[in-house]
Amino acid sequence: MKALLAYDWPGNVRELENCLERACAMNTGPVIHVTELPAAVHAREGSAVIETNGSAKIIPISELERKTILETITQLNGDKLMAARLLGIGKTTLYRKLKEYQTQD
Repeated sequence: MKALLAYDWPGNVRELENCLERACAMNTGPVIHVTELPAAVHAREGSAVIETNGSAKIIPISELERKTILETITQLNGDKLMAARLLGIGKTTLYRKLKEYQTQD
């Protein structure tokens, strides 16, 4: 979703519609991943710009992902399986990422 929002869509609604139709047609699962979008759309995948106190701050996508996963688990009172389901990732992926976060701290 962040990649779709970050893209300028010079072709306007028609380009967005074609992008989503193509991604749905080429996708085999229930979730469209960034890598399944056209290269121009996910070219900015490595970072995101977040405005805080009127100034823009660039935050790596990996850090946004980490915060999102940890906050989701906290909001669900530690229910990791539900968190994985709501985030659209597999439970194995969730556990792998949590293990990575522990080794980074």
